[in-house]
Amino acid sequence: MSDALTRFILVRHGRTEYNAQNRLQGRMDIPLAERGVRQAEAVAPVIAGMDPDIIVCSPLTRARQTARRIGRACGIDPVPDDRLMEIDVGRWGGLRVADLRREAPNLVAAREVGKDFRRPGGETGSEVMDRIAGAMEGIAAHHPGQTVVVVSHGFALRTGICRLLGGDYSASRGLGGLSNCSWTLLDRFSNEESRARGLATPWRLRAYNCQVAGD
Repeated sequence: MSDALTRFILVRHGRTEYNAQNRLQGRMDIPLAERGVRQAEAVAPVIAGMDPDIIVCSPLTRARQTARRIGRACGIDPVPDDRLMEIDVGRWGGLRVADLRREAPNLVAAREVGKDFRRPGGETGSEVMDRIAGAMEGIAAHHPGQTVVVVSHGFALRTGICRLLGGDYSASRGLGGLSNCSWTLLDRFSNEESRARGLATPWRLRAYNCQVAGD
């Protein structure tokens, strides 16, 4: 592949018990549930078939467990990157949405209409967007022309993708959530190629929230 194009395969981690219970995880280090392990094993050969050159992952256990299974199928050892961690939800970690409605109705109302805010003791959505977008730009700069797998988290990936495509936090709500062990394909043109094409952003979304059939 020419250095003019770097390809990304973005994978959300497999299902956890907290996902099943609709609890916020954030930076809590929750492992994969049995179903999440099966999802990771099912998606691994699909990702391997795309012939990646490198795998980069969030250091949180659920992402590392997913990345290791993909790595075994690809013959690649995943590299952890702290910038790919999920949003820090602070004191909301472990709570259900029903709990939040009782404890912080104003913040929940803002969340549901797409207005950005700081999670108590944690991050804002815009901070996460900028962190993930910065990580992706940095990875692209170090691996031009390669195919890169990034294993991260639902909120982080969704908002980061939106930022790379030129959107803000409110716009990220329109993308819809990413399913466990789904993959999304994103291209990054070189700056020279982007200028030659007259593109508003060097990033191009090719596929979103793809899943193994029957999952």
